[in-house]
Amino acid sequence: MKLSDQLALSFTNLMLHKIRSILTSLGIIFGVGSVIAMLSISEGAKREALAQIESMGVDNIILSTRKPPPMGKDLSDNTNNSNYETYGLTEIDRQHILHMDNVATIATARNSRKPILKGTTRLNVNLYGVTNDFLAATRSQIIQGRWLSPADRDKNVCVIGVNARRSLFSIQDRKVVGKIIGVGDDAYRIVGIMENTKGTTIQGLGSPNDAIFITKEASDAVYGKTSFQRISGRTSIEVVEYDCFVVKVLDVSYIDYTSKRIAAFLDKKHNNIQDWEMVVPLDILKQREQTQNIFTIVMSSIAGISLLVGGIGIMNIMLANVYERRKEIGTRRALGAQKGDIIRQFLFETIFLTSIGGFIGVCMGLLIARIVTQYANWPVAFSIWFILLALFISAIIGIIFGTYPAWKAAQQNPIDVLRAE
Repeated sequence: MKLSDQLALSFTNLMLHKIRSILTSLGIIFGVGSVIAMLSISEGAKREALAQIESMGVDNIILSTRKPPPMGKDLSDNTNNSNYETYGLTEIDRQHILHMDNVATIATARNSRKPILKGTTRLNVNLYGVTNDFLAATRSQIIQGRWLSPADRDKNVCVIGVNARRSLFSIQDRKVVGKIIGVGDDAYRIVGIMENTKGTTIQGLGSPNDAIFITKEASDAVYGKTSFQRISGRTSIEVVEYDCFVVKVLDVSYIDYTSKRIAAFLDKKHNNIQDWEMVVPLDILKQREQTQNIFTIVMSSIAGISLLVGGIGIMNIMLANVYERRKEIGTRRALGAQKGDIIRQFLFETIFLTSIGGFIGVCMGLLIARIVTQYANWPVAFSIWFILLALFISAIIGIIFGTYPAWKAAQQNPIDVLRAE
């Protein structure tokens, strides 16, 4: 019997019992659908998380100042009701790290610790004094105007992030470059608006989109290293030279060694007082990749159980189908059909069921992923390899779980079958 005739006969037999065929394929449909949905959601979350980490720069080591616990560098003067603290990263630290092997540049930032007000409302916006290479170090870009230049070191100019712009100005203010903003008794002219589209978050600083930036020289001249705060009748004096170092390395393959050297130096220099923190984006990237891969394997394994159950269900239905069609099998055998013809017919029927179920399952999985994206605001990512893999697995399940029913059908003795019928 021709292969095309066998395929047509198998498909016709399935169409004669449409409801039963659909119900038989439900296990495969839901199994494949869950696999596609889970893999898409997992891959989307993985890509977004890795993109955020990569935006920090895999060739960077980020150091940030951290306020130490009370037993750290804390000197209290009860006579004048004041509290004095000096802590964090220093110029000596910067100079020493800059002269280490494998260190290319160090971009720095310091928080002025001055409140940014809009009327009488304090905004969640900070003013930072930064070096000129800070824009490139944070993978940000200028969308209006320009970035700070060396010529601005003695000028009262600033660059604001896109979120800071929304906080400081109304929607009707279409053009804010050139406008003046006030910080306490000081005024700064806006020369540019920056945006970070990669979701970069710098330890100790937050998102560059939420900040105002002036030159380091202007910050040192106006605000210096000392900040004063009056809390509950008590004056808090803090001396912080730098809030953040973004250390760019020359060779990423030696970044682990460089980070350990920096950590050892800072531990010794700061007398083991943890007034600093270190983040190595490359290490976080590797850890997150490993975690996401494990998560994907676990989710796929759970979804794979659905496929296994669906395959067993198809095998049971096909075995029952063989019993119901004993007369057909006996008649075909009596008319000259070989065992191989019977095996191929029932095997093709099973493969048709699983393949069609796989295709419907893929469509259902893509639909579920879209719904998750729309209503849960969860990122998803589709891959053609996921779809091809799901369809391939569906066909393999059809072969594995359809072989035994097909073999059982071929073993029917035509004389016994026709006599019983």
